[in-house]
Amino acid sequence: MEIQYLKEPLIEFAEDFLCEDPKKGIEAMGFYSISNKSHKSQIQYSVIGTKKQISDYKNWIEKFSNPIESTINYKLSSLKVNTDDSDDETLEIESFFGEEDFEGNYIEDLDSGDIINKKANPDFPGFNSDSCFQCEFLNDGDDYVINSKNITEILDSDKKQIQKLIDISELYTKCYLELIENSTGRPDIIIVLIGKDVFKKIGAFTLGNVFHNLRRKVKADILATDKNIPIQIILEETIDGTKKSLQDLSMIAWNYCVAQYYKTANCTPWTIKDIDADTCYLGISFHKINENGNNHLRSSIAQAFNKDGKGLVFTGKQFEWRSEKTRVSTPHLKYDYAKELIINVLNQYKLINKHTPKRVVIHKTSDFWDAYINSDYNELDGIIDGIKEVLGDNVEYDLVTIKSSQLRLLRNSDYPVLRGTLLKVSNEKAYLYTNGFIPYYDTYPGAYVPMPLSIENIGETPIVDICKEILALTKMNFNNCSYCDGLPITIQFSKKVGEIIQYFPKDIENPPNKYFFYM
Repeated sequence: MEIQYLKEPLIEFAEDFLCEDPKKGIEAMGFYSISNKSHKSQIQYSVIGTKKQISDYKNWIEKFSNPIESTINYKLSSLKVNTDDSDDETLEIESFFGEEDFEGNYIEDLDSGDIINKKANPDFPGFNSDSCFQCEFLNDGDDYVINSKNITEILDSDKKQIQKLIDISELYTKCYLELIENSTGRPDIIIVLIGKDVFKKIGAFTLGNVFHNLRRKVKADILATDKNIPIQIILEETIDGTKKSLQDLSMIAWNYCVAQYYKTANCTPWTIKDIDADTCYLGISFHKINENGNNHLRSSIAQAFNKDGKGLVFTGKQFEWRSEKTRVSTPHLKYDYAKELIINVLNQYKLINKHTPKRVVIHKTSDFWDAYINSDYNELDGIIDGIKEVLGDNVEYDLVTIKSSQLRLLRNSDYPVLRGTLLKVSNEKAYLYTNGFIPYYDTYPGAYVPMPLSIENIGETPIVDICKEILALTKMNFNNCSYCDGLPITIQFSKKVGEIIQYFPKDIENPPNKYFFYM
């Protein structure tokens, strides 16, 4: 065994500026897109909501055009690993910095009363054309005003709760389509505002043994229209500040503006310096077709990313997985299914990116079964044969299993081990801490003892280099402006994608494949 420390990966911004923290890099030199000429200086937005909600949103977003001083010193969200795969077959690690996705997810913070750590929570410089962002939000008045009576009639009707959810989602989808049809221009993004009463009554509920979620339903129904204008769902409570456990306004501004820049303009806020541009990074995960506890139908999700963090999402065909027969709750793929999935993903990747990768790295949160383990689920050979069919016999590949681990390393300090600590067990296996003490912040921004990831590789690349890539890919989540996540982007976002895809209408065979649509 061998313990070593992997240095924090550097990320690149405009003018080849390198640093390890997104906020510092943006403030110093600006978005990476400014240098590669894909920068967009204006983001046109339209809003769907009641008259009051629209007015409140515009007042809220106007605050972001000016500098905002940070006022809270966070004891930021801990990283938790979900090892219960009876509900979802992906391990899940929360972001270091408790991302605010504006759609109702819980954010943990703690006002300690200490001196504010300005590295962890820096002042926001203002999102405008003259600041480091060199970009601004614009609205030309092409909004869609919903009569509050229409919402009240649905909520107060005698219909069942599930029908109310369907009716509200249809209402927002209708507004979305009419807004696009009647707009004088084409907005880059459409903001959908969810009122307090709506969220309280039908935001999320369980009917029988099936869980229903309004946000996922609305996003799926709108994506199914295939109009290719992304939406951002925002709760009314986020705008008026009444939502519990809101982040500091400066942190909200950082996260929101960076996410919208990537989402609306498909620009690149930053990119990874030391990562191979000729490598396609894939993540494979699985989700239930619906959240019925007794449901046996599954579908696969493949997320593909390049060096610049441009992501594509692909969904495989439905299949049945019965854990009582295999005695394993996590699904695996049959040879033909695995081969077809990889062929489709790589062909689309080549077409959209106009680039043929020389190497493929696949991340999965379960082992790669071969014919020796289970002759019916020889996914290993299916994946390899699919890669070679598209890219040739000389292509390099690495099949990486990323799991949670109960192993602990102790450090003679008041703080836990450093993020980047690596315990190499063999040439094929290692344990990697993607969370821990961060020297840049001079603290550990978590509340619980960090846990490492168990990393195993089938391929020619040394395990240390595989871990370096994983550490770098934890810094590519553009849904916030966080220092890092606990998981690489290849699998970090898969659960949210699966949650949305299960709400798609049955006649939608090919959902939108751009990653930012699901943010």
